[in-house]
Amino acid sequence: MELINSETLKNLTRSFASECQDGAKYQYMADEATTQKQEYVSTILKQLATNEMAHAKIFYDYISQNANQQDLIVDIKASYPMSHAPLQQMLNIKGEDEKKQAQTVYPAFAKTALKEGFADVAKMFEEISKIEAVHSMVLKELYDRMSNNTLYSFNEAVRHKCTNCGYEEKIKKAWKKCPLCKKGQGVVKINLCCDGNDCHCASDSINC
Repeated sequence: MELINSETLKNLTRSFASECQDGAKYQYMADEATTQKQEYVSTILKQLATNEMAHAKIFYDYISQNANQQDLIVDIKASYPMSHAPLQQMLNIKGEDEKKQAQTVYPAFAKTALKEGFADVAKMFEEISKIEAVHSMVLKELYDRMSNNTLYSFNEAVRHKCTNCGYEEKIKKAWKKCPLCKKGQGVVKINLCCDGNDCHCASDSINC
């Protein structure tokens, strides 16, 4: 089957539009986090935005290179969530959105692509769905810990690091101001509970 006549083309277009919207939303959320002096949360959200725009380009490039039609217009019918809430609630909302993409939307798109003979596209959807699952876990943990006021505190001593000057200290709760450069707590690297050598959902491992 040619891409131009396939349902896969519509799914790629839907995915492109969705990833662009997600990229924009994460940037808006990052701006809000910066306003709230949560600089490291902002850094995480900016990385998510970068991932989503990279995914959008993957979909866009595939269409451009394989549809063989310069002035292509794809008619699609789709619904897009336009939720708006304070930052903390948006972390939860977007976490659920990412979970749906990872567990339902992209696996379904992959199945359709495989059925229509586009094994490469199916693989693309499968790999990106794994990344969206990581995004969902990161957002959920950020939401839970902001809700419990435990972004920077643990029951046991952990290594906290200032992302501005590099100062590190192994303590249960991060300082309000860095002992070295005096920057506020918001620049402290957030240690996610799953941050470890065998885990890929740590905040500094979010890559497309």
